[in-house]
Amino acid sequence: MLRFLALILLLTLFGLNSPAWAMDTISDIQKFLSDNSNQFDLSSPELKELDSFYALRGYRVAWNLSDETSLKKTLIFLDSITSVIAYHGLGVKNYSIDDMRALASSKDMDRLKLEILITSNLLRLAHDLHGDSVDLSSLYTGWSFHRSAIDIPSSLNEAINLGKLGEFFDKLAPQSPVYRDLASALQDYRAYESKGGWQPINLGENLRPGVSDPRIVQLRARLTAEGYVISTPIDGRADYFDEPLSKVLMVYQTRNGLSPDGRLGSKTLESLNTTVATRISQIIANMERWRHMSENFPPDRYTVVNIPDYSVSIIENGKELYRGIVIVGRTDRMTPFIDSKIINMLVNPSWHVPVKIARKDILPKLKHDPHYLEKLGFVIAGREYDPAGTTIDWLHIRPEAFNYQLRQVPGDLNSLGQLKFNFVNPFDVYMHGTPHQELFDKSERDFSSGCVRLEDPEEFGEILLTGTKDSKGTWNEKRIQDEIDSGKTRFVPLANPMPIYFLYWSVFTTSDGEINFRKDVYGYDQLLINKIKGKANPEPE
Repeated sequence: MLRFLALILLLTLFGLNSPAWAMDTISDIQKFLSDNSNQFDLSSPELKELDSFYALRGYRVAWNLSDETSLKKTLIFLDSITSVIAYHGLGVKNYSIDDMRALASSKDMDRLKLEILITSNLLRLAHDLHGDSVDLSSLYTGWSFHRSAIDIPSSLNEAINLGKLGEFFDKLAPQSPVYRDLASALQDYRAYESKGGWQPINLGENLRPGVSDPRIVQLRARLTAEGYVISTPIDGRADYFDEPLSKVLMVYQTRNGLSPDGRLGSKTLESLNTTVATRISQIIANMERWRHMSENFPPDRYTVVNIPDYSVSIIENGKELYRGIVIVGRTDRMTPFIDSKIINMLVNPSWHVPVKIARKDILPKLKHDPHYLEKLGFVIAGREYDPAGTTIDWLHIRPEAFNYQLRQVPGDLNSLGQLKFNFVNPFDVYMHGTPHQELFDKSERDFSSGCVRLEDPEEFGEILLTGTKDSKGTWNEKRIQDEIDSGKTRFVPLANPMPIYFLYWSVFTTSDGEINFRKDVYGYDQLLINKIKGKANPEPE
């Protein structure tokens, strides 16, 4: 695996004593920077960092560019650093590789200019690896994750002086095995792309095992192009949908978050026709998000909701104690990123309906059925004489005039289910159960107004409450159910508040080491790729 291979070469090329050619130019670097700043196409902060770096060195040169041998090493280094940039999914066009190659190959080479370009590009690489180059909080609602601040110029200079340049860059990149898996997957999918990627499968009716169709030939070719191993078709009939092909398709469906039915339906076809270029972009977007995560992420014990995977997991010391499926926010009411702690569980909660939801969702139902509130257990605050609003002429209530405060009482019909899990956040979102269990049968589950609905909140709650005791003893699933059956509303503070993260990993590896993709349900991958490329508006791949 490529892991800063280039920096082995750096240790031979750089970090040496200042060469003889530079001894007469020590005082010239500051003047050179000042007089030639425009030709480097650097921003003011970048120029300031360059000045800070050289000030720490007394404005002495950092790199050995004194003779033909060192310049040959420079060219080798530039080839290697290009591979490093590609390994991390960074844009090679953001670096002055071609300019540096041209300078290093020139007979009348401007050593000072090459010196400055090498330094500025390594500073840029350091910032890119540290997640400093893109402001994700301006792209994503709720994003608050970031790396610890670091003085890049000072750290780079120290690494040079100590001969630890490779270690410096290595530590800047995320240390998570997931990140390394993504980098490996990026190499694989670029290899698929170099071989021509794959051709789309023609649109048509759904196909199931046992049928013959010309599109089955396309299906075989498509799966093979992505590395899936398919056995030779029965009697050489490549257009026949046999059982072995169906089983391979089920593996593909599982790895792409689809219902593994072994059939070529519309959702599976849509996924299969996703281009290799889009898959590469997804990997790069996920690597970028990882570069912004704190060095301390993840902690030893935490809960994570993966939005595009519609899943929730509880992890302790690297071991998955619980995994469940969830419902997340609709594309027009997206679940935000969250970094918080679950502090309590509420048994038999009431639902205090936000005004926006009441106006958009409940008022139209009231216009259709004026007894809707009564049927679903809603009451209107301050209307003890008519709590269900049966005397209100809902047909003539405009959305902007709907100012009633609605509360849904605890019970089997309550939209929050029978358990609610609270954590501090500015969006008033939380995790809860739901009476609509049928929605969990869907493979794509973006149905909520932003909160996260749990399929089995009782089991989830039992694990969260580990170590929590009261006068009745410890909490387990039976104890939780007994409290639910009592019909009483009760707060249960967690003895050990659980870190909770809502994240967006559309590419990840499972325990078997296989790469998985999920649909970019919120368009967050494409939004980030557009930002990296400097595009103002999203464009379809």
